[in-house]
Amino acid sequence: FHVLVAGLGNASVTPDSLGPRVLKNLQVTRHLKVQYGDDFWKGRTMPIISGIVPGVMAQTGMESAEILKGIIKETEPDLIIAIDALAARSVKRLGTTIQLTNTGIHPGSGVGNHRHSLTLESLGVPVMAIGVPTVVGAAAIVHDTVSAMIGALSESMETKGMGDFVGKLNSDEQYDLIRELLEPEFGPMYVTPPDIDETVKELSFTISEGIHLAFLGQEVS
Repeated sequence: FHVLVAGLGNASVTPDSLGPRVLKNLQVTRHLKVQYGDDFWKGRTMPIISGIVPGVMAQTGMESAEILKGIIKETEPDLIIAIDALAARSVKRLGTTIQLTNTGIHPGSGVGNHRHSLTLESLGVPVMAIGVPTVVGAAAIVHDTVSAMIGALSESMETKGMGDFVGKLNSDEQYDLIRELLEPEFGPMYVTPPDIDETVKELSFTISEGIHLAFLGQEVS
């Protein structure tokens, strides 16, 4: 069973370096088969693990999906694990949640930088995605405080109608309204916590050890 782990993101930008840092901690095994041949693998339950940090388009001029398609063609993995930093929709999720999905990933979509999707349909191989929110947009920060804003508006007779109007919107509608108000004035601004260096360091190690436990059955420190 061959697993290809793709560490998405820009290693030079701390909030976006989760994927590359996971690959630094990852114990790959594919080179053992290449070096010692098929006989080495007979009778062993160890899976074949390989890894790649495809970088970002500004560094390579290529989409991550294009790079992965070439690697898939040559190495024929059975599963791809794509690891990427995410943009949170709530401040409370920053660095506190690890999101997993078996439906692939759309790199850059959280910050409006849409890239080719990494999915079973686009790559021809099942894709498991692991992501951690490391940045949050200004609109999400305001959205987290919208309840307080509604309460303040409702206290004044002059703005009571506005408070009632916003309060009747669902969460997504409130977020879209706030984003429409903020972005023309401030642009698509994103914020990251002051301890993001330590957060990414710890989470990247946690994810790499999770992969080791899942496929190798042991921690690799």
